[in-house]
Amino acid sequence: MTDPRTEAIRGTVHAYLDAWLRQRDLAALLRLHTPGVSGFGTGADEAAFNPEEVERIAGRDIEQVPEPFDFAIHREEIRLLTDDVALIMLIFDMILDTRGQRVRLNGLRASLVLHATADGWRLEHLHGSFPASVHGDDEPYPVKELEERAQVLERLVRERTHSLEAAQQHLEHLATTDPLTGLNNRMKASEALAEEILRAERHASPLSVILLDLDHFKPINDTLGHGRGDAVLTAVGQLITGRIRATDRAARWGGEEFLILCPQDDIAATARLAEDLRHCLEIHDFQTGQPLTASFGVAQLEPGESAESLVDRADRALYAAKHAGRNRVQGA
Repeated sequence: MTDPRTEAIRGTVHAYLDAWLRQRDLAALLRLHTPGVSGFGTGADEAAFNPEEVERIAGRDIEQVPEPFDFAIHREEIRLLTDDVALIMLIFDMILDTRGQRVRLNGLRASLVLHATADGWRLEHLHGSFPASVHGDDEPYPVKELEERAQVLERLVRERTHSLEAAQQHLEHLATTDPLTGLNNRMKASEALAEEILRAERHASPLSVILLDLDHFKPINDTLGHGRGDAVLTAVGQLITGRIRATDRAARWGGEEFLILCPQDDIAATARLAEDLRHCLEIHDFQTGQPLTASFGVAQLEPGESAESLVDRADRALYAAKHAGRNRVQGA
């Protein structure tokens, strides 16, 4: 037959562990102490000889690690030393999920002395034996170790994130860049043009485009080879990049055709830039044995105009320049 006193003692022990570990409730914990509780230790050479020290240590314990513990009791032995004094010896595990990690402390030991009072059995003394190797002298749990492990994990996450971001940037670069000239490709230029049109409409500012096509480019590939033709296209891209503003956007529109976006510029200013580019191309030595020229079409965005219409007008101006003898700038 079960001794009612033993069951009452066991109930108090379990309520104490629950308040301490699962609830992390200091007030509930202190209600289960006797007025003269002492000897509260954590295994880190720390002890309390009066209730105030017990409260300080228990409060610091909960403050440092407020997350709830789970626990599993493997062995529980209750001995009645007198009618109103009981000794309880426990072997148990504690499991904690904190700082993104799971910590398990196995085979911990606790010795509790309970005293019978008018309010039931209350804790007179507790000593918990935690392996000293898992924590520092000023902490009841391996907080420093967790912080160090968390720092390592955070560093690994940062490095992994940086690698993923770099890979993403590389993929975006490949997807939006012409591999030969290093300029924006047509897809990226179309996106940029749509953005610039929205900006121009929002701020009521001018926006113009230049469409240029190299004159008589096919014979270079046919007579000197595609390698020389690629070198010419690369050099043209470099010349354009060197002459435009940081706010302008240059792209290889297709084949030997290039598009330049000129925000904040009207058609007159953009035509001057086109003329400057035309002259630079004309006098540059592309090592093809003959001068290389280009024809230019320039157009300014009209109110309510679409990107397709703007580029189409620049394209028609470009072919007007071709029909007029090439190597010239034509406005739309």
